Amino acid sequence: MIRYRSIIKQAWQTTINNRWLWIIGLFAAALTNIGQYNRLLSAFDGGGWTRILNSLFNYWRDALLLFNFSTENPILLLGGLLILILGLALIFLAVNSQILLVKKVQASFKAKDKKAIEPPSLSFWKQIKTSWPIFWPTVGVIVAIKFILLACLVVVSLTMAGVYLISQPIIATFLYVLLVLFFLATIWLIGVWGRYWLLLFLSDKNNNWLVSAKQAWRMLCQNLLTSLEMFVIIALINFLAYLLWIFAIYLLAIPFSLLTILLIKYLAVSEILIIMLAKILLIASLIFLVGAMTVFENSLWLNFIDKLASQSIISKVSRVFRRR
Repeated sequence: MIRYRSIIKQAWQTTINNRWLWIIGLFAAALTNIGQYNRLLSAFDGGGWTRILNSLFNYWRDALLLFNFSTENPILLLGGLLILILGLALIFLAVNSQILLVKKVQASFKAKDKKAIEPPSLSFWKQIKTSWPIFWPTVGVIVAIKFILLACLVVVSLTMAGVYLISQPIIATFLYVLLVLFFLATIWLIGVWGRYWLLLFLSDKNNNWLVSAKQAWRMLCQNLLTSLEMFVIIALINFLAYLLWIFAIYLLAIPFSLLTILLIKYLAVSEILIIMLAKILLIASLIFLVGAMTVFENSLWLNFIDKLASQSIISKVSRVFRRR
């Protein structure tokens, strides 16, 4: 029987002992679906469909304006093409970073006698070349998950808008609560299943879409309660990590303010320079935190999936009821 403490401990050791993975984790964090989950939760107010239409209208309007200005100004056209190329390059690096991150985390689990795995001897571009056969299938899995979440957003928006049209307040309130609970459970199932699907697909040597999707759904259904507990644990760890980061920023703000006053008063240091330095330090600390938490979260899920496939994990809730 495996306990969550051992999973967290092993994931923590992998994250701390392989700090070079934080850079890869930073790029892999660009694939997060947090924005889609926020839009799904905000759709419960019944106005999600109007925001979808407004977003489509604004995207279409901005695209037409950019196209019209680009035809008149070649510099703006080149700038738009450069932004598009940079965006595609970021997606390319994010997908490859996710592939490499899963491989290296799994390698750290196998190397039990080593404190840390060595950085890859090949260059990053050679690593990308070796991962090229599964690049497009991985993109397909990521796009499929995002498309399912988008379809779920449309369904939630239209359904909740229909609930707000009911004139009977008691019936409307009852349906609203019932549908919110149902959609919350559905969003959680899709999110965890999508996470399992992506990680199992990258862990599978054959890299089969359908097989990994079925395996992910079967694993989720067979371990529903433990998956929920693991999700709550990861959510709490992320919340505490970013809360500690905010607390540290506010704690360091007092001595930094005093140091700023002394530098401006006695050394005539430019205030703009100090503000720029503070912003750089703030962004750098956030970048390191995002990279580290991405590696830690992937390590937790991979270790958890590996334990589910090889050994049994009894949920805390089940153990409590068994004792009674």
